[in-house]
Amino acid sequence: MINRILRLTPAAMVCALLCACQPQEPLSAYGTLERERILLTAPATELVMAVNATEGSRIKAGQPLLQLDSHLQQLKTDKAQAEVKRAEAALALLVHGNRAEQIAAAAARLQQAKVQQADSERQLQRARQMRQQGLSAQADLDTAEFALQRAKANQADLQQQWQEVQAGSRPEQIEQARFSLESAQQSLLAEQKLLADLSLVASRDGVLEDLPYHRGERVPQGAVLAVIAASDAPYARIYLPQTALATIQTGQQVQIQVDGLADAIDGTVRKIASEASFTPYFALHQAERARLMYVTEISLPANLALPTGVPVQLILGAQDATRD
Repeated sequence: MINRILRLTPAAMVCALLCACQPQEPLSAYGTLERERILLTAPATELVMAVNATEGSRIKAGQPLLQLDSHLQQLKTDKAQAEVKRAEAALALLVHGNRAEQIAAAAARLQQAKVQQADSERQLQRARQMRQQGLSAQADLDTAEFALQRAKANQADLQQQWQEVQAGSRPEQIEQARFSLESAQQSLLAEQKLLADLSLVASRDGVLEDLPYHRGERVPQGAVLAVIAASDAPYARIYLPQTALATIQTGQQVQIQVDGLADAIDGTVRKIASEASFTPYFALHQAERARLMYVTEISLPANLALPTGVPVQLILGAQDATRD
């Protein structure tokens, strides 16, 4: 070994010493600066009637973004409203009971049945006397007896009807009507909610990144209508090598180096994926391309005014500055 070193020329020896003393890049994990992205989807298949915002603009929660055609949904809402009114009227009818005129009419029908029964009793009595005297046939007596039975049955039926209109509605009927009204009201609220959703508004403050559809286009139900980058605190999405899993834990304080900033930024590890995922090429160090990577999210200060997508670096540990 010593003989080989002695055979090197002075220039070769200087080059070897410089390479041995060259600093080695610290072990790092790479990623990008991200913000939460909110996807607003279409509640129904409708036409885009108006676009009220522009891509790239800053928006506030509640600000109108898009208006979908609401004619069909308005008809459904009106129908649900009419059903609520019908259920209210049905409940009121049961609660208030029958009108005085209905009770009086039932009483009149009952009185008429009593008169008919009394007349049938007299007719039967006369038929029996005539039969005893041999002045009529047995069929006439049978007819009079049948007429009296029918009059008694009719009077009993009208007696029950009169008692029913006097008693009013049963508690079970009123309770059933209340449930029908509640069901109609809930259906109306659902239709009104869908009608309101056709006017797409921003759900959070942020930047409107994308509006895929334009005025006049028909959007399918569930299609993404708007993409919002929330203006809340950003976070770093880091691709953590498998070899560093044992050194990084959730809740741990770390330092993130952001391109364009001289000083590192303090952050807190909030999530580490349990399974390895596809890793973009920019997150792989040349010596680590064969290793598994785990998506890790690191919370950053809320006042960090940097655009989304800026490259970031997490220094996992420094190796020796020089090789001996």
